[in-house]
Amino acid sequence: MTKQKTILAVDDMAENLTTLRAILQDYFDVRLAKTAKMALSLMENVQVDLILLDIEMPGMTGFQFLEENRKTNPKHKNIPVIFVTSHADPDMITAAINAGAKDYIVKPIKPDILLKKIDAIIGLPEKNSARNPLEVELNKLLELIAAADSAKAEGIAEELEQLAADQIPAIREPVQRIHTLVSRFDYEVAAKKIKELLEYLSNF
Repeated sequence: MTKQKTILAVDDMAENLTTLRAILQDYFDVRLAKTAKMALSLMENVQVDLILLDIEMPGMTGFQFLEENRKTNPKHKNIPVIFVTSHADPDMITAAINAGAKDYIVKPIKPDILLKKIDAIIGLPEKNSARNPLEVELNKLLELIAAADSAKAEGIAEELEQLAADQIPAIREPVQRIHTLVSRFDYEVAAKKIKELLEYLSNF
């Protein structure tokens, strides 16, 4: 089975991350980060093929993220970036291109335009309409953790335990561990365990 390419979406608005995941999840392994700092941490452990990046974010802007990311790991300089922002100002677009972005999308996000731009940069695989429900829920849990939505994250974690028991009993223990971490609000470790489990399931 061909390994899915990984797209990292970085945006401080949870609804934008939800929209991007909904558009891309049938084609790519979608990772979500609500802050630039979270994205930098994620990229230490995950090989990313393309970054969808907001410009204005609290703590660290998209431009600052690019600079810090490339300084921390020079290899990341080759990862293509598409800025996804509400700014349509020509000067901002010029600044984005000068910062090394491959392309630029103005919100609200139009699915067909986003997919065409991604296709032009890293290619668009065939739509995977038969995704493993367990992987879908694990990715949803990652999104909720990124959005710090504790109530919904707890609910999904509970559902995952039953789903794991029904589908692949061998992974029930790590899923229970993830549920415990989510219950304790230990999101950083929970996210790491979820990614490890997704990696395992991709080869299952």
